[in-house]
Amino acid sequence: MSLKNAMDATVDGASSQSRDSFATLLREPNMRRLWVAQAFSSAGEALATVAMPLLVYQMTESARLVGFIALVLILPRVLLAPITGLLADRVNRRRLMIAADVWRLGFAALVPFSTEIWQLAVLAVGLAIGNATARPAELATVPSVAGPRRLVAALSLVQVTTAVIRIVGPAVGAAIISTLGAGPVFWVQALCYIGSLLALRLLVVPDFNRPDDADAPVGLSMVQTARREMWVGLKAVGSMPIVRGVTATESLWALVPGAMVVAGVVYTQETLDLGDGADAAFALLTTFMAAGAVVGALVANRVERRIGRPMLLAIGYTGPFFMVTGLFSPAMPIMYAAFFGLGFTDAWAVISFQSYLAEVVPEHLRGRVFAAWGAIVALAAAFAYYAMGFVTTWIGAPATFGLVGLVVGLGGPFLLWVTGAIRAVRAHPVLAE
Repeated sequence: MSLKNAMDATVDGASSQSRDSFATLLREPNMRRLWVAQAFSSAGEALATVAMPLLVYQMTESARLVGFIALVLILPRVLLAPITGLLADRVNRRRLMIAADVWRLGFAALVPFSTEIWQLAVLAVGLAIGNATARPAELATVPSVAGPRRLVAALSLVQVTTAVIRIVGPAVGAAIISTLGAGPVFWVQALCYIGSLLALRLLVVPDFNRPDDADAPVGLSMVQTARREMWVGLKAVGSMPIVRGVTATESLWALVPGAMVVAGVVYTQETLDLGDGADAAFALLTTFMAAGAVVGALVANRVERRIGRPMLLAIGYTGPFFMVTGLFSPAMPIMYAAFFGLGFTDAWAVISFQSYLAEVVPEHLRGRVFAAWGAIVALAAAFAYYAMGFVTTWIGAPATFGLVGLVVGLGGPFLLWVTGAIRAVRAHPVLAE
C-alpha cells in the first residue's frame, strides 16, 4: 500500500472504519500489545504537555522561562530526527522502544524532586530525547505488525486513539494538578511508561529489509549519512511549490501552540487571576482545542466531498482568527469555545495539507521529504515557543492572542500565494478536484 493510501485512510478512518474492524485488530494479541504500548506512551506525553509549563511557571513565575523550557523540549526533535530515523531502520524496533520507555521512565520519575529550574531543564531534555527516539520506531512498527491488508484499519485505530488521548490526557492532568499539584503528574507519566514496557515485553516485530545504501558514498558514518539524506529532503522541499508552501505556512502556524501554552498560562494565572482554578482552566483550554480537532476530523471527509479540498484547506487556515477573541480578555467559557473552533478548523487544514503532500511527493522521496519538513516545522516551533515568552512578557497575554491570531490568519494564505502553492494546486486537476 502506498503512503498516499495510508494517509488518506488515516483521515477517513475516524468517520468510516467500523467498530468491528477495530475489534478484529485488537483480538490479535500482537497488534493489541502494540496498541496498548502506544496508547500508554501517548498518554505520558499528553500529561507532560499540560504539567510541564505549569510546573515551570510555579517554580519561576516567568513567562520567558516557560517558553525556554518549551524550546528545550522541541529542539531534540530537530537535532536528532535524522539519527533516530536511521536507528529505527537499522536496529530492532522493539528494543529501541523499550530502551526509550526505560529512559523516559527514569527522567519522569525524577521531575517532582527538582527544586531549581536548571534541574528541570536537564530532565526536560532527557524526556525530549526519549520522545524523539521512540516516535519514529513507533510509527514504523505499525505497518510491520498490522501487515498490508490491515494497514488501513490499524492507522485509523491509532488516529482515533491519539485523538481521544489528547482530550482525556489534559483532563486527567487537570484533575491531578487541581488536587496534588503539577509535580505528581510526572509520577503518573512514569506509570504510563511502565504500562508501555509491560505491553512491549511480549511484542513480536516482524523482521524487515534494511534500506539499500548502495548508492551512498562508501565510508560514510551514520551521522554523515543522516546529513546526506536530510539534504536530499531539504532540496526536494525547496523545489516543490506545494511542499514549499505547506512548510512555510506550518512554520508560521507554530506560533499558535506557542501562544496557547505560554500566553495561556499567563492568561489564566494573571489576566483572569483564577487563583486555585487557574491550572485546571489552562488544562481545559488544551482539552477543548483537542475536542474541536476530533470533531473536525470526523466531518472533514464528508465536507471535502461537497466543497472540495482547496476550500477545505482555505477554511482550515482561517482558524487562527478565533484567537483574536482573547484580545478582549473574555471569561474562560468564551475562550474554550474559541479554542474549540481553532481545533476544529486546524483539523481541516492538517488533513488537507497532508493529503497534498502525499500526492505531490514521489514515492522514493517521501521519507526524506517528510523528515526534512518535520524538522523545519519543529525548529520553527522551538523558536515560536521561546519568542512567545518575550512577547507575552512585553505586551501581555490578551494582546499576544490577538497578535498571533492576526499574523497567522493573514500570513498563512499569503505564504501559500507567494510560494506558488496556490498556483500549483490550480494547475493540477487531480489536486484541485
